[in-house]
Amino acid sequence: MKTFGICRFCNIVSGQYQHADIDRPFCENDAFIAVASIGALIEGWSLIIPKKHQLSMKATYNRPELEDIMDQVIPSIVRKYRPLIAFEHGSNREGSITACGTDHAHLHLVPFSESLIPSLENSNLHWVKCHASEIASRVGNNEYLFYSEVGTKDEWRRHIGYLHILERPISQYFRQLIAARTGHYEASDYRKFPYLETSKQTRKTLVGSEAQIGVEI
Repeated sequence: MKTFGICRFCNIVSGQYQHADIDRPFCENDAFIAVASIGALIEGWSLIIPKKHQLSMKATYNRPELEDIMDQVIPSIVRKYRPLIAFEHGSNREGSITACGTDHAHLHLVPFSESLIPSLENSNLHWVKCHASEIASRVGNNEYLFYSEVGTKDEWRRHIGYLHILERPISQYFRQLIAARTGHYEASDYRKFPYLETSKQTRKTLVGSEAQIGVEI
């Protein structure tokens, strides 16, 4: 019997899967894995996760390994579903609700036809445009929210997005926006509504693309 550690994503990196038909990566390289997201309100919802345990993605946005895995994953998701939005709830504190219950960095990739930019602009939060690689120097030790729209892998290389530096923790911010747009606001808490069957289908579909993205499963 496998012994699971405290961090779910570290367990996945080490090959210990709570849900093997969801958690097994459908793409990986030396530094990152890509997995189907639990709690997916939309089929195709995936996560990019650094193999090294860290609280946010801020120090990884300029790593060539991230660009490499995005160059593989983005075309696969776009081909099977539609263009993507990408976002991060950037927690920099253990146990913060900004991390949505997971103290391990991850970037969400969601096939979604609508832009969330109008919602950001109409919020009471202050957003600034920035390159993802600038986040670390801009936020310091603060927590943050980051949003970007990704049509193709070439657009990710530019990865200009919208950054908000948090004054206080916010939980599941982007998930709540998507839930409201899709008419499922009552299901915005992924812990209460894990949508495991949707996550299983996402992995099944994207594993079917391994020939195109060069991944052995």
